Amino acid sequence: MDLLFRIAQEVQKETKVRVHRRNVEKVLSAVLTTGDFWKIIDLSDIPVPAAAEIVRRLISEGVLFIDDSENILLTQKGYDLVSELGIASIVDHSCRACEGRGYPFYSDKDLYRTFVEIARERPSPIRDYDQGAVTPETTIARVLFMDSRGDLRNKEIMVMGAEDDLTGLAVALTRKAKRVLVIDIDERLIDFDNRVFRELGIDNAEAMVWDLRNPFPEEMIGKFDVFITDPPETFAAFRAFIGRGIATLKEEGCAGYFGLTLRDSSIFRWKEFQETLLNEYGVVITDIIQDFNHYMNWEYHPETKAARIAPVKREPKEIWYRSAWYRIETLPGFKRWNEPISDEVFYLDEEGSTT
Repeated sequence: MDLLFRIAQEVQKETKVRVHRRNVEKVLSAVLTTGDFWKIIDLSDIPVPAAAEIVRRLISEGVLFIDDSENILLTQKGYDLVSELGIASIVDHSCRACEGRGYPFYSDKDLYRTFVEIARERPSPIRDYDQGAVTPETTIARVLFMDSRGDLRNKEIMVMGAEDDLTGLAVALTRKAKRVLVIDIDERLIDFDNRVFRELGIDNAEAMVWDLRNPFPEEMIGKFDVFITDPPETFAAFRAFIGRGIATLKEEGCAGYFGLTLRDSSIFRWKEFQETLLNEYGVVITDIIQDFNHYMNWEYHPETKAARIAPVKREPKEIWYRSAWYRIETLPGFKRWNEPISDEVFYLDEEGSTT
């Protein structure tokens, strides 16, 4: 049996994360590019538990080893294997200026500078709510992307469960939206936004505490043109964040934005998420920009499952956690979803590990 195929089967059995032979090949390509485990995950685009187990299996097969500096390297057997299979290192031709997004944050320098100055005082991410903030460049690029799609000016915008990134604040700072409502479970972030709105005289924006496991009241259903969110990647969380977001939209032609990673969910789960969007909710995916969202390393990383199962103890030093940015649009006959969530597995499951 082909070694890579066998390893994929063993990893899937051990971790319950669905993987295939090409995932193992991608890990080897990543090792040819970097010895840093966290960057290997970044380049491999598979959930952390699967990447960690693939590395362990390749070590046990004598293909990889870990040196004294905790770099993951190919053995001579490994070099022979990648040569035999024609596996090459990963090449990145994405635009450095816009960090691969296509929407450079510096297109609105005033907005960027104002946001960076205000964001210095934001509350730190905490583990209880699966928080991890994106870079300021990411947040501003999100707003510019929305503006380019006609989803900002004179629009009523709901930002839900994603204010650790301060996306709602950034939208409000443009003063181009008709109305901005920010909801989040974290009272610290809500208080921060409301204080900034008051200080800057932004009277068309407000923030309120809300747990997305609870249904929205009737006055929030069908009242917005756009929603923005950044969900945990369990099915319960996907329904709570995306299903409820769609429920807030007014009519066909309205838009939703959200991020999905390949660090906490597999490509197989993406398929299931996408099928839910298309077949159950009646929306279409108009855009998927891979690696749009760049997350700053969070202080509670040593407490996470990801840190515990990693084959190395060295913490991430560079950005390694990224997600794709999705845009969806409602079609005629789209379905709103606003049921209570009773599933206890809200933030973490077999594919997730960063909470």
